[in-house]
Amino acid sequence: MCYPSLHADELLRGEHFASHHRLFPEGQHVALDGEQVVGQSSTFRTAVDFEHPDHAFIEIIAGGFFTNHDPNGAYLYGADISTHPHYRRRGIASQLYDARKALIRKLGLRGMVAGGMIPGYRHYRNALSVEDYVAQVVAGQLSDPTLSAQLRNGFSVRGILHDYLRDEVNGNDATLIVWENPDYTPQG
Repeated sequence: MCYPSLHADELLRGEHFASHHRLFPEGQHVALDGEQVVGQSSTFRTAVDFEHPDHAFIEIIAGGFFTNHDPNGAYLYGADISTHPHYRRRGIASQLYDARKALIRKLGLRGMVAGGMIPGYRHYRNALSVEDYVAQVVAGQLSDPTLSAQLRNGFSVRGILHDYLRDEVNGNDATLIVWENPDYTPQG
């Protein structure tokens, strides 16, 4: 399992993936090794209010079913990206991010937004606030298995999402990350 410490209610299951594919098939990507799924990416379109960005994972993903997908949304929401533990460090996540970016360019969207888990924070929870930890990762003073990879993929941190998810091991906070489409041209 890719997220063993995530609360069971926040894990995506077969019926969720079927709903994602039904609602927004072009926003779902799968990496295969032969016939074995070794990575996947689940997304939907949404409007983003950066003045009021706070949200919880289970709410933004509509209980896992993505029924809040907005076909006219200006941003792609990166709800889930995962790589099988035995296939990590092979560039699969980067390829999935590239597939998302290609879709954003094809659809002419403003960019991508997500709540990014920060699993390395568990090692610093007693010494640093989440804000200080993220600032040090952004500055390159610390490395986080997820956030550092997202930064290398062109994301920027726009804030902290407190109580974003339920994860007893890694903590409940996440980063609000954004990738702006450099090819975006406003319509009108």
